Amino acid sequence: MLGSMWSRGAAGLALLAGAAGANAQSNNFIGLGVGVVPVYEGSRDYRAVPRPLINYSSGPFFISPRAGLPAMGLRTSLATDLEGGIFLGMDLGRDSDDADRTKGMRDIDFHASYGAYIEWTPGRYALGAAYRQAAKSGYGGTLELRASYAVLQTERQQLRLGVSTQWANSDAMQTWFGVSARDAANSREGLPQYSASSGFKSAAVAASWNYSLTKDWNLMSTLGVNTVFGDARDSPLNERKANVFGSMGVAYRF
Repeated sequence: MLGSMWSRGAAGLALLAGAAGANAQSNNFIGLGVGVVPVYEGSRDYRAVPRPLINYSSGPFFISPRAGLPAMGLRTSLATDLEGGIFLGMDLGRDSDDADRTKGMRDIDFHASYGAYIEWTPGRYALGAAYRQAAKSGYGGTLELRASYAVLQTERQQLRLGVSTQWANSDAMQTWFGVSARDAANSREGLPQYSASSGFKSAAVAASWNYSLTKDWNLMSTLGVNTVFGDARDSPLNERKANVFGSMGVAYRF
């Protein structure tokens, strides 16, 4: 199941995606990497997952990562260094057998999502906001705010530091961190019923390093920490307040 191969924790890699996009806004590339992420936000278990690397643009059309998976959309220039757009992509799922804590609970299906974003990239800075809505009824939506800065930028390499935070509406919080009466009754871990309300659910800090191996090949890597708080931290599903995440891959620029 693709939903179990990919975890919600891979969403933390989106911070790198924003940084990589800021570094290669005018460059098209495609490649493959591997990420190490928690099984889900707040899980004590980790797994390695494949991670597609793709950035393509032609006029207003683009393909770039959203929540760890490629998405397509349309963008437009709003002002100098300021752009906005809409996108359509896929969002990640969770199988109940992914972790001991979730066994017996309902699966969260791999599903389509859509949204809009705005991004400002003056010089070495990149500031952005994006809202992503699940196309599946009841799965809700999230708002992400992020900022990054290229502390090192040369012809061959870039080192970028970034921060991000996510706000989730009540449906999204209940989908990922809530425990319904049915889930509580079927939980192998005997989890209590729990209702999660809307609010800021997590924040992440990360460093990304991109290096040009040759004229056409790039090495792309990231390392960061994601922390849950609010109703996400208080959820009986939560096992850790913070998770590390990272990835490394090679991409061909064209």
